[in-house]
Amino acid sequence: MPWPLYKRRPPRRKSKRKDHQRFDRVHLHPTGESNKFDSWRQIERGESERLMEQEGDNMDIAGDGILPQQHGPAGDGEETDPTQYYENRLKMLDSLRSAGVEPYPHKFDIAISIADYVAKYNSLGAGEHLLTVTESLAGRVMSKRVSSSKLFFYDLYGDGVKVQVMAGASYSEVAETEFYKCHSVVKRGDIVGIIGYPGRSSRGELSIFARNLILLSPCLHMLPNQRTGRCTAVAGKTTRAKADADCWVPGIGRNTEAYVLKDQETRYRQRYLDLMVNHQVRHIFRTRSRVISFIRRFLDERNFLEVETPMMNLIPGGASAKPFVTHHNELNMDLYMRIAPELHLKQLVVGGLDRVYEIGKQFRNEGFDLTHSPEFTGCEFYMAFMQTTMT
Repeated sequence: MPWPLYKRRPPRRKSKRKDHQRFDRVHLHPTGESNKFDSWRQIERGESERLMEQEGDNMDIAGDGILPQQHGPAGDGEETDPTQYYENRLKMLDSLRSAGVEPYPHKFDIAISIADYVAKYNSLGAGEHLLTVTESLAGRVMSKRVSSSKLFFYDLYGDGVKVQVMAGASYSEVAETEFYKCHSVVKRGDIVGIIGYPGRSSRGELSIFARNLILLSPCLHMLPNQRTGRCTAVAGKTTRAKADADCWVPGIGRNTEAYVLKDQETRYRQRYLDLMVNHQVRHIFRTRSRVISFIRRFLDERNFLEVETPMMNLIPGGASAKPFVTHHNELNMDLYMRIAPELHLKQLVVGGLDRVYEIGKQFRNEGFDLTHSPEFTGCEFYMAFMQTTMT
């Protein structure tokens, strides 16, 4: 018969036995001895590394843009405005100094660069760890992902190469009570030192498992936000394939849509910031250096002598252009910044140096755009007793 509506059903008696006690009771051997996991906490400790590996895989996916990044309580705090962010960072420095921690330590020993680390341990298999090997790296944090108060992930960059840092409380040398405090002060843009052992996650992401993290140089200003969209050319590819696709080489047009910092005015006025967040740009600098090295090597092999001629002259000459004027205080006279080294190089040829060249700065006080600068590098060379034939 149904329970009368005017009567209340008596509450069920709750068991006084706790969850982990019930779990232990179920996992008893027939002999009465407990299983190797005597309590839920022991099981949690036994599974911690596997769970961290699984969390690491999820965070790797989030870092690739497949899943949204999970920001925990120790996130970057970039929801604040840049001014407030700067003030918070200054307060952080004061709090570290008051606690006896120097935010700009004098020295950190680096055993290997990030590029050499990637080349050395690139052959590791998925899930393989070298627990007996200790390496120390240093680089800039460009991404921070928080899984929990006991598990952090960083993307550490150095010389344009990235390696993942996996920091877990279970294998850290820092006390568990201080682990969260140590990692909560690290933000994007900070330069940190990592001491740990090499390995790969189960998804194959090359990582260094941090036993210790040292803040070397905090970044006080907020970096531009990482791009949220994905380039169609690398959509669905792994992190390694995406990094290869982002690598610019001469002869290939630059994909400016993939840049984190896209504003052209900011990029050219704050070149250091452009280099910091747009990793393709550093390849342009390297290419320019190699071009100049090739020109210098080409001329040296043909017995040309490299010289340096004066930058300031009494009269402007060598080209038809408006010069920059400066004043020499000791001589109390105006001088002109050179617009070309032609006259001085020809004088050297007259003096008996048959083959000379110079690679140096020239100055022309005229209009400029993205392809013309009032201050530029030029190369001029002269060779005696040589006739060129025009065909």
